[in-house]
Amino acid sequence: MIAIPLDKEESTVISKLYGNSPYFAFLNEDTGTFKVVENKGCGDGIETAKFISEQKIDSTIFYHMGEGIYNFFQENGLKVYSCVKSYLSIDEIYLQVLGQKCKEVTKSNSSTLLDWGTSSCTCSCSSK
Repeated sequence: MIAIPLDKEESTVISKLYGNSPYFAFLNEDTGTFKVVENKGCGDGIETAKFISEQKIDSTIFYHMGEGIYNFFQENGLKVYSCVKSYLSIDEIYLQVLGQKCKEVTKSNSSTLLDWGTSSCTCSCSSK
């Protein structure tokens, strides 16, 4: 399963946020089906990363992600993909996964794909 950050429960497009994303779609790469869950770590990047890793997720995709979250995922065996600053829909992400066209973040390309995202929370969750 791949975790996709969402701005709202009914969203179908990747959120610009990651740690501050109030919801995630958990996309089954085999079937294309997904379920939306509330981000129990919303407002804290590492708490979000912990929440995702506890959900039996094997990969995630982001618009903005900081180095700390990425390092946590690497240490815990999750693959991290970048949408390369494109607002992709869940269906588009599924098609990219099927076609093996997702841009995987590695130590060698992380300096160009990672960033610190937004400096202030704009989601509706309560920041920690």
